[in-house]
Amino acid sequence: MPTVKIRDAEIYFETYGEPVPGRDPILLIHGSYITGSVDWGGVAPRLAQEFQVIVPDCRGHGRSSDPAGRYSFREMAADAAALIRALGHKQAHVIGHSNGGNVALVTLMEHSEVVASCIPQAANAYVSADLVERIPKKLDPERVRVEDPSLMMEMIELHSARHGIEYWATLLRRTAAEIISEPNYTAADLARVQRPTLVIEGEHDATNAPAAHGRFMAQHILGSQLWIPVGVGHNVHTEIAAEWCERVLAFLRAVPAAQQH
Repeated sequence: MPTVKIRDAEIYFETYGEPVPGRDPILLIHGSYITGSVDWGGVAPRLAQEFQVIVPDCRGHGRSSDPAGRYSFREMAADAAALIRALGHKQAHVIGHSNGGNVALVTLMEHSEVVASCIPQAANAYVSADLVERIPKKLDPERVRVEDPSLMMEMIELHSARHGIEYWATLLRRTAAEIISEPNYTAADLARVQRPTLVIEGEHDATNAPAAHGRFMAQHILGSQLWIPVGVGHNVHTEIAAEWCERVLAFLRAVPAAQQH
């Protein structure tokens, strides 16, 4: 699969399906410390029956480069916008999960010109106190090494070929630092959004539901939709994959024609 040099990074990406006349492609942005194909491989083929789907590895993940350790949601959002353009598209439907949901939101806020619509899932518009309290402990490499060695081994498998055997610990530290730093959007910031937006948050999402992050975004993004599937946790797209695909496709089909360049 190809890579493309954009900005200061070499971004690896996979595509599913062919371009569909009259429809912008879908850009799927993966969550924390995994890769695009691992996060989205279960749903991308279904989405590709109706839209072309682009699935990158974010900078510092998988087969994408790690330029000078420049790792932030803003950097990844700028990469997303540049990737859309580099592949010859004016816009894409930007969908992200977890940290990828934050990247999708930042792309919407800072690079709206390339966003046909946005679906932030399990995302947060601001850093809540509970995240500051929990995340550094949860993502501490020494804790993971002892208490969650399967996560350590999965990360080594996904990232070591390009980044080295001990990179997993670096990535965890960077991820924790970023989660407790940004984004920091206010209600007034969100009210500026002028793109169709579907906010998704599982009812039992232990990361985001306690602070009602999904409700906050949907409340302040004018005209947005909010889907809180009952009995579902953080990974809605894998826990109820078929229902997720149909709900997302229904939303994308209804994006006004003016957005479909």
